[in-house]
Amino acid sequence: MIAPSPPLNALKPEFEKLLPPEYVAEYNKHVVGRRLAHQRTIEENRNDPVIVSFGVEKGPEVGSIEDVQIPVNGGKITLRIYRPAEAGGDEERKLPVHLNFHGGGWVIGQIGDDDPWIRRTVVRTGAIIIDVGYRLAPEHRFPIPIEDGWAAFQWVRSNSEPLGVYPKRISIGGFSAGGHMAAVIAQRARDEGIEGVCFCLMVIPVTDATAVGKDLEPAPSSPHVSWRVNYDCPFLSHARMSYFYRHLLPPNWTASTLACPTLSPLLHPNFKNLPPTLVVTAEIDVLRSEGEAYARRLQEEGDGWAEHWCAMGVAHPFPHQTGVSERAREFVELSGRRMEDAFAGRLVRGG
Repeated sequence: MIAPSPPLNALKPEFEKLLPPEYVAEYNKHVVGRRLAHQRTIEENRNDPVIVSFGVEKGPEVGSIEDVQIPVNGGKITLRIYRPAEAGGDEERKLPVHLNFHGGGWVIGQIGDDDPWIRRTVVRTGAIIIDVGYRLAPEHRFPIPIEDGWAAFQWVRSNSEPLGVYPKRISIGGFSAGGHMAAVIAQRARDEGIEGVCFCLMVIPVTDATAVGKDLEPAPSSPHVSWRVNYDCPFLSHARMSYFYRHLLPPNWTASTLACPTLSPLLHPNFKNLPPTLVVTAEIDVLRSEGEAYARRLQEEGDGWAEHWCAMGVAHPFPHQTGVSERAREFVELSGRRMEDAFAGRLVRGG
């Protein structure tokens, strides 16, 4: 007698044993039997863009929220500006600012996905946070999403006066693909001699596209072991990342495309003079090893402050799941504290 196939997206025993029982119960309730993003068409994902389906709690009230559109090459994008209560605007009360880039593999996701974390961080730090609605692939393939992120960074710098922000206290960061974008923008700002980036927050980031080969399978030569041990882990498996790369990469891409530092910031030759950086990874995530490798290069080859925290016993979307994950609550605390430290100038190597 043939054993029945497990339900769609059922947890494998080797991963289930690593996760807290309450998390497993919520996963089974909300995920098992349902298709995830990489198992749906682009049209289905555009119509139903929810990325994290459980464990997300609302954030606190902030002073104000405003959407603005800015020009980018070939179109416009939307920025959502979160301001703290009693935000300053005069010369004496200019505020630090953080640019946030959402996740979704450059293919799905939207402004608002990180709303609870943004609200908590605005309240904690008193900073303005700007959520960037960059354009998505496959309609806008690489490097357009990253160029949109750069355009948003430059717009904030150019409009620091009307925004009421300090141009020398600009923080950048993001989740997953957004963490990748933050790394690329930090490197580009350094390469172009732009000052004022005081912090980089890379959460569950993509850093090395050469982890996959031409077939978008894990590259045999890749040193990133998590692509093998977490090949079919929950949420961000190999299949999901391959789906994102397949829709992001331009036609006729080559191995040199994957190795370009704009796609693989881990491979940039220079790790000096980068802003203080916090890299957060998750144990059960194909991207874990490449995030660890980026933090290691910062610590071994860089000359600034760098910290790496691996959240154990959690999967890729954990930072948003404060309702079911203690690690998520720890992340909110750590990221907020480090951002406060950065704005106060306390993140110094050896300090």
